[in-house]
Amino acid sequence: MGLTVEVEMSMNDAELIDFFDANRPAFKTIAKRAYTYSNSCVPSGSSIPVRIDDVAIILVEALKINEMLREFLAEKRLNQKFWYARFADLILDRLWDEL
Repeated sequence: MGLTVEVEMSMNDAELIDFFDANRPAFKTIAKRAYTYSNSCVPSGSSIPVRIDDVAIILVEALKINEMLREFLAEKRLNQKFWYARFADLILDRLWDEL
């Protein structure tokens, strides 16, 4: 779905943007793996590129088991499941051109 202004503001309030900035290299590695996997699922010879939402599906699943993120969310009492999808959108918004 992508990052909206409203979601970015809520992530800023929850300090998730600062958390991402402080851990950018680690999350870039995870995002690259999600991109590589998503790209490997595209049929060979296809002219259709992988989209952000394709990668986000894989990235969310990886983030759900990322201990660093899980600890941060628990510490901030952000226990709603939507934070993983929102954080994935933030990561991909910030790093898409680098993937």
